[in-house]
Amino acid sequence: MVRILSVILALTILAPVWAKKPTGNKYSKVYSEKKFYFSGWGEPKKGDEAEQLATLKKWADAGITDLLPGAGNERLKELIRLGGNYNIRIHAWHWMMNVGGNEVCRQNPEWYSINALGQSCNEYNPYVGYYNFLSPFSEGAREYIKKGVREKAKIEGLASVHFDYIRYVDVVLGNNLQKKYPYKGGELKQDRLLPDYDFGYHPNARKQYKEIFGIDPIDMEDKEENAAWQQFRMNAISSLVEECIDICHEEGTAASAAVFPFPQLAREYVRQDWGRWNLDYFFPMVYKNDHDGNVGWVGFATNEGMKEMKEGKHLFTGILVGHYGENYDEFEQAIIAAYENGARGVTFFEIGSLNDKHWSIVKKLNERYNK
Repeated sequence: MVRILSVILALTILAPVWAKKPTGNKYSKVYSEKKFYFSGWGEPKKGDEAEQLATLKKWADAGITDLLPGAGNERLKELIRLGGNYNIRIHAWHWMMNVGGNEVCRQNPEWYSINALGQSCNEYNPYVGYYNFLSPFSEGAREYIKKGVREKAKIEGLASVHFDYIRYVDVVLGNNLQKKYPYKGGELKQDRLLPDYDFGYHPNARKQYKEIFGIDPIDMEDKEENAAWQQFRMNAISSLVEECIDICHEEGTAASAAVFPFPQLAREYVRQDWGRWNLDYFFPMVYKNDHDGNVGWVGFATNEGMKEMKEGKHLFTGILVGHYGENYDEFEQAIIAAYENGARGVTFFEIGSLNDKHWSIVKKLNERYNK
């Protein structure tokens, strides 16, 4: 009986739960009034309310309709009230698998993700010190994550709970990013999959996988490349996403996420199968410089994401403002590339980094696309 229950649980995580969901819902109509939307991660500087309102008015006048601030619940309520003056929607930017130094999680070391070397993300920090990822195979971690989502989803007037870090540790970094991190005394070169960054070997994952396939994945000779093992881990994230979407909808709000640039890259780089998710809104982080890309790459990534959009779902191309420097023509062309390849809009990271020249471009394109 125990073995049967284990197999059922494993198959639940392995099964394509997203296929059971209908496409489109009431949240689809939110983005139906305009042809193209402009939004940004971030918020006005805290302080004098009149100054915050002036900032929001400036942004709204240029075309901004949505903000995605990483803020606490009380600040989110305040921003919802302030943004309402200018019809700016507020989304709760919420970290999921990566919990940094969270004290509650620290008290539960069994919640953390484990790599192919047996190192726990509670103690080993891949790439940077704040990379402390939980495991989607830990029931305790899953319940903790869902609890956080529900707390955000209950906030009245919220546009969506915006999932971020809903993935594994980067198996592969973008080529340009690899140059920034040392590895064993030298330069990081991920021309092969390194066990240090191959996560998902939580004891529950290994046990469930063995129940189905008859082998502990840690013992597989091809574990880095094994397609079933890769998909099995991606499905664990996907099932958690679907549960969190249900929570959002139960509380009357939409669900969105910051995801990697396009589905195939996301699957390969961070084991994130977002092309199959039933989120209401997708915000792929199309940060060209991280991948040695150009404006053409922005259009390509947007188009690839759009190919996997279900009816009633919306995609907003994420643009990292700093990657364009003073090349304002290229900044403009990136927005145009997103529009021409089917995006519902663009999202700037970080909105506070836009200067007057950027704002003039945003305003011009908003007027062009939304006459």
